[in-house]
Amino acid sequence: MATSTRARPRTSTPPTGRPARRRKVDGRRDLVGALLSLPALLLFALFAIYPGLRVFYLSLFDYSLTSPPEFTGLDNFRFLLADPRFHAALLNTLVYTVGTYVPALMLAMLLALGLQRRMRGFGLVRLLYFLPVATSWVAIAVVWRLVLHPDGLLDQSLGIDVAWLTSSTWARWALVIMGIWKETGFFLILFLAGLSRLPIDVQEAAVVDGANAWQRFWHITFPLLKPITAVCSVIAVIRGFQAFSPQVVLTGGAFDTEVVNLFVYKTAFESARMGRASAVAVLMFAVLLIVTMVQLRVFRRTDT
Repeated sequence: MATSTRARPRTSTPPTGRPARRRKVDGRRDLVGALLSLPALLLFALFAIYPGLRVFYLSLFDYSLTSPPEFTGLDNFRFLLADPRFHAALLNTLVYTVGTYVPALMLAMLLALGLQRRMRGFGLVRLLYFLPVATSWVAIAVVWRLVLHPDGLLDQSLGIDVAWLTSSTWARWALVIMGIWKETGFFLILFLAGLSRLPIDVQEAAVVDGANAWQRFWHITFPLLKPITAVCSVIAVIRGFQAFSPQVVLTGGAFDTEVVNLFVYKTAFESARMGRASAVAVLMFAVLLIVTMVQLRVFRRTDT
């Protein structure tokens, strides 16, 4: 008589030591990663964190490099808030930042929209726009100083006689023109990178629905570009407030072109007031932090 036996289901029990072994391996990997990054962290702390904290510390002292620091509390900040020269430097910085980077951002977006379709020579065109960005500010300023000279290329080619670098009316706008020429390529590359990641099917659907070029840009392309536009606007404000080399090379800060960084340099090394210069740096850090937060909040609100 044949007997039938039922096959018993085989239950697999995971090895008991595997989770603990996995955690041990992950812990060793994290430890090795931390040890490998330690030299870079030490360098960052030595050359970035410590100087920043030192600036905050010196902003509370009257320090002239030749005598010990004398604690003065908030006197440096009170002086700056009432100093007309600092107010003028801050105004010049705002004029340079807005006058340079608002047109540069708009021009970069327009050029990116025109260059988003890959064509023959696309790489060469992109390289030509990026060359001014890769060139140092000092070299660019030296070249533009020759161009803007009273007998330079610009006046001779246009047949005009404008004191670009020796007039309070024109000097700041000469810096703005040079800044637009140099900085547009930087934001052009960022916008091209953002456009390359946009979904094509949405644009094709809008074309099928009969949307024209402006409607496609305003209702589809621009909203999708808001993250990269936010990044570009934050970078633009920071780069504008970091302006220093073009003002030094072209005008030396004369003719209403002394920006905040140049004011800090002159206060620290020409007037030997390190504490007051440190207070300016602290104020600019606070201003840039607030402006950046406002920018991110505005772009985040427009996305909702």
